[in-house]
Amino acid sequence: MKNFYQSDKINERWNTEMDFLKQYSNMVEEGEVIAKKSCYYPRLKETNKRGRVAFIELYKQICCEGKERMMKIENFELFICKHKEWKVHIQPTDKHGKMCADWILETDGNDMVFEYLKDFEYLMTSVMPSINTELYQHVDNVSAIKNLASNLEITGEEAIQIIKYFLAGLEQLSSLGDSP
Repeated sequence: MKNFYQSDKINERWNTEMDFLKQYSNMVEEGEVIAKKSCYYPRLKETNKRGRVAFIELYKQICCEGKERMMKIENFELFICKHKEWKVHIQPTDKHGKMCADWILETDGNDMVFEYLKDFEYLMTSVMPSINTELYQHVDNVSAIKNLASNLEITGEEAIQIIKYFLAGLEQLSSLGDSP
């Protein structure tokens, strides 16, 4: 059974680690990481290395290079190699007094996950937490997106992907206006 875990209080370490796990997921989806079911250690697509050496290279790229905040390699390895059945969701929220990102970890509740979570004050639910739309009636969409983007520390590549998403939406809207 899948459970959803989110930080109960503002926790920079939780936000950082969930961001790194989300980056890894995105890299797998985009084909930048080779993560086969038959292999214990995933690796970067462009590397000739294999095994733990390749995994450490992947870890350094995601969790270390040019970053002042890091994730312990043991925690990264837990989710990437030992417990592969997880997903990270992100939702905008203002439950901490300002618009920010709320990271939600979806996974089953096994002993390894509980050992990891013991360092955090978290909430657990059996259903995906939903956004309370009443909270956002006073916040316009543009401001919400700007605040969320500034709090996420978006990289240049991520910004390009977001711009492409909005451009595709604009093209779709403009084509709807042209039809009779």
